[in-house]
Amino acid sequence: MVVSSSTRRLVDSSTFRSTYNHGVSRNELFDRVRKEQIIGVVREETVEAAAAVAEAYATNGIAIVEITMTSPDALELIETVVKRHGDRIVVAAGTVRSTNDAALARRAGASVIVSPHTDARIIEYANENDLLCVAGAATTTEIVHAWEAGCDIVKVYPAQHLGGPDYIKTIRGPIRDVPMLAGGPVPLDTIEAYLDAGCVAVNLGASLAVPDLVRGRQWDEIGRRAMLAASIIQSRHQGHHEDSPYIH
Repeated sequence: MVVSSSTRRLVDSSTFRSTYNHGVSRNELFDRVRKEQIIGVVREETVEAAAAVAEAYATNGIAIVEITMTSPDALELIETVVKRHGDRIVVAAGTVRSTNDAALARRAGASVIVSPHTDARIIEYANENDLLCVAGAATTTEIVHAWEAGCDIVKVYPAQHLGGPDYIKTIRGPIRDVPMLAGGPVPLDTIEAYLDAGCVAVNLGASLAVPDLVRGRQWDEIGRRAMLAASIIQSRHQGHHEDSPYIH
C-alpha cells in the first residue's frame, strides 16, 4: 500500500471524522452492487491521474468506485471522493491485503473492502464493522473457502485469464449460491456475457481508464467510456430480468 506521511497524519488525527457511508448496512451495500453491476476501479501511478479517473467515474454513471490501496495517496483520495460524492455513490477500497489496510480504509470513509485474495482476518474485520467484503479467489476450492470464511461476494480473479464468461458459467453449475464478481481485466464488450454467466457485477478498470487515455490526460474520453458502460447496465434493467437466485 502506498501511503504518504501526510495521509498517515490525516488518518491518525483525532479531529478526523469518517462517517460518510457507514450508515449503510452490508445488506444494503450488497443490494447496491447487484443493482449497479459495475465497480469502477482506480489504479493509477500518479495522484493526478487517480483523482481524475475517480472523478470521471463518479460524474459519468459509475455509482461504485473502488480506489486501490496501491494508488498514490489512496486514503486521501478515498476521503476526498467520499466527501464530494458520498451522498450518491459507494466508495470501496481495493487491494486490501491486511486488517491494517482495512482499518485505514474504513477510517477514510470506504464502506466496501475488496481484496485480491482471501484472508479470514480481513473478512472478520469487515463483518465486525458492517463493511461489505469482497474476497478474491480463482479455483472452485478457493471460491468455496472464501464464501465459507464469511465474505459477501467472491471476486473471481483474474476472470479473463481463467477462461472468461465460460469459466464462470461452468463453475456456477455446482456453486450456485455464491455471489461472484468478475475481477478485471474485463473488456467492455464482455460485460453482458459475464452477467449472463451468473456474475452479480464486474470490475472495470483499464477497460475504462485505458492506459493511453490516462497518459494523454483524456479524462473526458474516460468519462465517455464510463457512461457507455453504465448505459449497458441501464439497457439491461429496461428489459425483463428475473430476480437472482443468490442466497445471501
